[in-house]
Amino acid sequence: MLIRTWSIAFVIAISVQAFLSVPVGAQTVAVDAELLRQLQELVKEQSDQLKQQSQQLGSQAQTIETLKSRVDQLERASTETQNIATQAQSTAAEAQTTATEAQTVAAKAIDTAEQTSAGQLPSNVVTSGDDKIKVTVSGQINRAVNFTDDGEETRAYFVDNDVSNSRVRWVGEGTTIDGTNLGSRIEFGISPNNSGDVSQQNETSDDFLDVRKAEGWVRNDTYGMLQFGKGQAAADDTAEYDLSLVGAVNTYSGVADLFGAIEFTESNELTGIRVDDVFFNFDGDRQNRVGIDSPVIGPGLQIAASAGDDQRYDIALKWGYDYGDWSGVQIGDFLTLGAISIRDPSINKTDWRLAGSFSAIHEPTGLGLTVSGGMDERDQRDNPHNIYAKLSWDTSFFDFGDTGFGIDYTYGKNRQADSDENQSYGIGVVQLIDAWATELYAQYRIFNYEREDEQNPDNIIAGTIGGRVKF
Repeated sequence: MLIRTWSIAFVIAISVQAFLSVPVGAQTVAVDAELLRQLQELVKEQSDQLKQQSQQLGSQAQTIETLKSRVDQLERASTETQNIATQAQSTAAEAQTTATEAQTVAAKAIDTAEQTSAGQLPSNVVTSGDDKIKVTVSGQINRAVNFTDDGEETRAYFVDNDVSNSRVRWVGEGTTIDGTNLGSRIEFGISPNNSGDVSQQNETSDDFLDVRKAEGWVRNDTYGMLQFGKGQAAADDTAEYDLSLVGAVNTYSGVADLFGAIEFTESNELTGIRVDDVFFNFDGDRQNRVGIDSPVIGPGLQIAASAGDDQRYDIALKWGYDYGDWSGVQIGDFLTLGAISIRDPSINKTDWRLAGSFSAIHEPTGLGLTVSGGMDERDQRDNPHNIYAKLSWDTSFFDFGDTGFGIDYTYGKNRQADSDENQSYGIGVVQLIDAWATELYAQYRIFNYEREDEQNPDNIIAGTIGGRVKF
């Protein structure tokens, strides 16, 4: 179209020029003025068309550039879309893998549930010779360094912590049938250089292996629990119910446990009177016995009774005991735990022994109060007795575990002899490391013992640092 237009214009221009260049004398026909005007208009019209076409070509060129840019954008978008699609396919594949693993886990769980309901246990648990008994192994290591100043010299003792000594246990449990479960437990205390045995005259005590528990039980939460064999008598721990963190390892009513064999000194001489001769919380003990726990009454009350070797008999009232789990009872913002017991300890000239304790934690603040007390009813002597109180604070300074603090005081009388008095002040701290099932702890304590009509022994100043690891 453009070439054709330019051709016509060229022919017309040549014709006009040829016509105008003919000499006047040679013309045989007069110039037609009207034809000339038409030709000039035609030339002008063709020139205008050429300009318009040139402008159109420029506009088309811009359009082509725009289309080219758009094509480039679409190509890039296509590439990005393809990458997204590839990533989506990868994510879908990962989701499929996760779903397959979840199905596998669910299938194993269903299989375990079916085996359990059929009276069988899955093959991937520790079992006894009878595959219908599930066996659980657990325990702890609890080591410490004690420092004591008896008024004459300061010494360090590397000990196993008698508050909660190192131990290992095996628990076997059968399948629960109609709400009834039968179980058994064997537990050994393994305590090299026990803190309750070392002293100024014996810094390295014999290692001992203590059979803490060898018992069986039958439990039905509707009817209660029957226990038989060596284990906790009904009064055991009733003077030691304690919800605070520090109470588990170093700062509790049994203040003598960490330093029991350390002797008081007088005039730079050992007196032969040990810390545990003077300080005692009148708690019960473990023994070969038959024991009964009632079912839980109301929110958390239980009655326990036991009859054991050496004609020892116990009865106790427990609050929040929960068959030994110490789960406590919630009252408003407070978690509470407590017990009181009376027993015949089968001790000469002792008619009966009374002990009790109570602990409460204000959960929003972590502040707690624990109290304990006990006494013996004796013939021909003043009755020995003891009281204990502790303020505690459990808090969370660190993400890896809670922190506990405690400050306590205990007072006793008539334990070693009539009118003798004893006091102890202590402060303790414990730091939990949850990922390692570990508790790190420290304690500072002062023991004071005063005898009537005699020179009083020197105070014992003691400290502890240690750690307990559970497994």
